[in-house]
Order: sequence, then C-alpha cells, then structure tokens
Amino acid sequence: MTYSISQFKMTLHNLGYSLGPDGLNGNHGNLLDLYTQSAIQEFQAHFGLLMTGKVDQPTSECARQLIRNLQHRLNLTTNAQLPINEFYGPRMIRAVMRFQQLHDMPMTGIAGSTVRQKLNEEVKQLLRQRVCAVEGILVGNG
Repeated sequence: MTYSISQFKMTLHNLGYSLGPDGLNGNHGNLLDLYTQSAIQEFQAHFGLLMTGKVDQPTSECARQLIRNLQHRLNLTTNAQLPINEFYGPRMIRAVMRFQQLHDMPMTGIAGSTVRQKLNEEVKQLLRQRVCAVEGILVGNG
C-alpha cells in the first residue's frame, strides 16, 4: 500500500521537505505538482532511492519505516507513548515539539534532518547508558 499524494505531502512537510513558497498551506490535495515532485526527489536522493519524483512503492516504504523509527525513538527519549505506524499525526507533532523543547530547538513539530540527527544521538546515548548499567549489574554479580 502506498500513501496518497496528499498523505505523502503531509509526511514530506513534517519531515522538513519544502513543498514550495507557501509550504503545505499552498500545496494541499492530491495534485502532483512540480514542488511536490521536487520534494519527493529530494527525499528519494537523501535516502538513496531512484529519483522518480513519484510516490512509488520503494519511496512509500522508506517513508513508512522512517516514521516508525521516529515514533520508536520519540517513545524512548520522551516517553511519548506513540503508536508505531506510518502516520505523522497530531500526537507525533506534539512529541516532536516536546523533544525540540527539551533540546532548546525551535518548537515546530517538524522532524527535519537536524531534529532526526539529534534524536538519533539521544537514542544512542540512552542505549549506551542502558548497556553500561546492565554490564555493571553483571560484573557486580559475577
């Protein structure tokens, strides 16, 4: 299953990709215009996909996995309790804003590349702390 054009526009917008001078407000609906095609191609290039400018199966699946990963990372770092699915809805926007607030970032609700990078760093640090704690317990009991 692939996203509709309007769903994918919302996803692109929430991931920080430009949909033209008016952003999502001026570019809604199921029209695959030049701004949308350009944003799709930018997304595809960023993730090493064939740059078709269309919401094809590989592009949809990449976006789905990216959203799921973001939801999981937000759950780990902010205890957002988001469902793990392919939708970037209002709860996810609030969770991203909470993460941005905690890290003194502009509170946009958009998980652009800077937010995603910081989120990845936070998850790595959190996991390292958990591994060290477990290893400390194992060494202490050994």
